[in-house]
Amino acid sequence: MSSDLPPEIRRFISQYLRSVEQLEILLLVSRGGDSAWSVQSVYDVILSSKASVERWLEVFAELGFLQKIQEGPTTTYRFTATGEKAAIVQRLDALYKLKPVRILEAIFKKDQDPAQSFADAFKLRKQP
Repeated sequence: MSSDLPPEIRRFISQYLRSVEQLEILLLVSRGGDSAWSVQSVYDVILSSKASVERWLEVFAELGFLQKIQEGPTTTYRFTATGEKAAIVQRLDALYKLKPVRILEAIFKKDQDPAQSFADAFKLRKQP
């Protein structure tokens, strides 16, 4: 259950992540240090779709995690988050390596109300 994740990690996931693709993109770019990543270079690792990779890179740039660098026709992105944002991403990366299933559960089950899930467990099905 994702409840064994630190509260700040659960809040971060709830606020910023909707998919494993987003998680993988953010962690990949954050591990790159000062490296600049193009849509193609991220796509080559993530292997989802270029349009989706580009969309999430743009979103993370708008949220202040990445810097968008336009050099002529080439656009690249660099991880530039600092302070608490950078620390949370680093911690998320470490936890993802240790407890990948817990992180994935937190992404996919974040919209479920724990009380409702508990109540649903006791619903009786009518016999046909």
